[in-house]
Amino acid sequence: MIRRVMHAWLDSLQNSAFSQWVVGSDSIWAYPMILTMHTVGLGIVVGAAAVLDLRLLGIGPGIPLSEMRRVVPLFWLGFFINLVSGLMLFASEAADKAAQPVFLVKLLLVAIGVVVTSRISNVAFASAVPPLRARSLAKVSLVVWAGAIVAGRLMAYLK
Repeated sequence: MIRRVMHAWLDSLQNSAFSQWVVGSDSIWAYPMILTMHTVGLGIVVGAAAVLDLRLLGIGPGIPLSEMRRVVPLFWLGFFINLVSGLMLFASEAADKAAQPVFLVKLLLVAIGVVVTSRISNVAFASAVPPLRARSLAKVSLVVWAGAIVAGRLMAYLK
């Protein structure tokens, strides 16, 4: 019963006027711009996380760790851009994407990445020397964000 209701809801979302506009419009403001914004958001999210992770792992020791706090708001800006653009892209293919195991893997990796990056920002700035826990989280973060990117790209090929 729940599965049938969910499938009906996903179908109605995918066939909504908004979704049809996203997929079928000739306007640059539809699919091309939404996909571009998703890519830009991804660059900001992963770029900010990677810069922080790499600094925690010892790259750029001349940069005070306290200065790395500045990338945390950028991370959240990129995440917001990706959330909004991702929801728009999902709506355009809701029933199809929800059935893709690789899409669910991508969502799981993004969720893990957000939690790990959030934890890093909570523990990394406690002292001038990053704690061992922050360095361990940084390694996990790099792997998880790389996995999310790969899973996102595989969505185009694994249907």
